[in-house]
Amino acid sequence: MLNKNVQYYESQQCAIQWKAFLAAFSAEFASKGDVPDLRAFMYQMGRTMAAAFPALDGTSLQALEDGINSYWSQTNWGWMELIEQPESLIVEHHASPVKVAFGADALTWSPALLEGVYAQLFDNLGMDKSLCLTQRGDALEDGQLFVYELKKQPDEPTYFTRR
Repeated sequence: MLNKNVQYYESQQCAIQWKAFLAAFSAEFASKGDVPDLRAFMYQMGRTMAAAFPALDGTSLQALEDGINSYWSQTNWGWMELIEQPESLIVEHHASPVKVAFGADALTWSPALLEGVYAQLFDNLGMDKSLCLTQRGDALEDGQLFVYELKKQPDEPTYFTRR
């Protein structure tokens, strides 16, 4: 059960004129494919959505985080944190309107939208192609926190190196 603060916050997260449309869209969209296909579509939408971002300063993680958060703040899409780990970079996106817009049932596929946004933003900064951004686990904090991880993907063995 959501606490009253979260209920209030979520009621403010999505413009009322869009709620019925987005609920219908989500239900119809979810009926058209399986979760991997729905995630792939949302991921691509996120990559396209990233085109609206201004050029970002990638000279430091703090400058990058500040630039991304400036855009999210202007568009009421929550906020994010970049957390440096020894083998990866963690992207935590807080207070996204994704759950409110598409519904709790869509949390299996809708966070791929943000995954696509972040993947494209890193690509725009010239990210090493051996790095891959993926969602880490399910939505947290009752659908208000999504965690993504940017890390080097293990090399696939070639025909000649497999035994």
